[in-house]
Amino acid sequence: MGQLGYYARWYLAARLLGRLRPLQTVIFISDRCNLRCRHCNVVQSDWRTKSYAQIEAELLRSYAKGSRIVDFEGGEPLLWRDPGTGPDGADRNINDLIELARRIGYFSTTVTTNGTLPIEVKSDLVWISLDGLQEAHDDQRGQGVFARVMAHLEASSHPNLNLNMVVTKRNFEDFVGIATLVADHPKLRKFSYSFYVPYSDRSLMVTQEQRDQVTTWALELKAKGFPLMNSKAGIKLLCDPRCFYKKRQCWVSNFILADGQDLPSCPGEAAGICADCGFGMGAEMTLLWNLHPSMLRSALAVRGA
Repeated sequence: MGQLGYYARWYLAARLLGRLRPLQTVIFISDRCNLRCRHCNVVQSDWRTKSYAQIEAELLRSYAKGSRIVDFEGGEPLLWRDPGTGPDGADRNINDLIELARRIGYFSTTVTTNGTLPIEVKSDLVWISLDGLQEAHDDQRGQGVFARVMAHLEASSHPNLNLNMVVTKRNFEDFVGIATLVADHPKLRKFSYSFYVPYSDRSLMVTQEQRDQVTTWALELKAKGFPLMNSKAGIKLLCDPRCFYKKRQCWVSNFILADGQDLPSCPGEAAGICADCGFGMGAEMTLLWNLHPSMLRSALAVRGA
């Protein structure tokens, strides 16, 4: 009840008193990555990696604002190291950051990974990026990547593994196949999706017809009981971002970029591309503001409280 009580107080303070404080923090701990994916807008030619001390300061600052959920992202966060800064002089790694967040008081920790490294993390939740079946995924992320992801998935003992798919013009036809893979795999719990967001290259954007098709598939899968994390209402909103972007509540998450910029909401807002939003959580945060029951059920199912 402690967590639920906090969430209730947070919501009432926002809704009734106008205290718009983040509930979730997304920290990009580095833009270093071992892949060069077609759709990525994060990885830079000159890698930037934060120190343990810098990330600690960011966690403390976000916690003071009200955040109680943290998602560590990259680049590839499993590559993160801070050499020689551990208590025994060892390198710190992602698990040191997870333990730090828990000591500070965060309720839930998440790591989002491309799955090409062993998934030996202590976070409460892991999102593994899988953008289609083998041919489509390798086309988008690199030859041989699909097989590596599946091998690390099989070897992992983490109890809360989930897949996320970025839907593009090149992979949308694999949507049902990915949902089926998750439903049939004993180590996977949930599947979520977002549409590609055009920070620069618009050639990967799905057409509205393709977006409509994915929406139809998603609603059908949801009705059949497939483990799709996106709520029914969120799926419908995501079909046409014009239905929600003017009423968006993206301040629910603050984003701290690899260069240290602390944004009060999604980077897409700063980039001026909200009208083309495909971010699944953007729709879900809009629903959270109205306490939509299907969104609440989906959130509790994937995170618990």
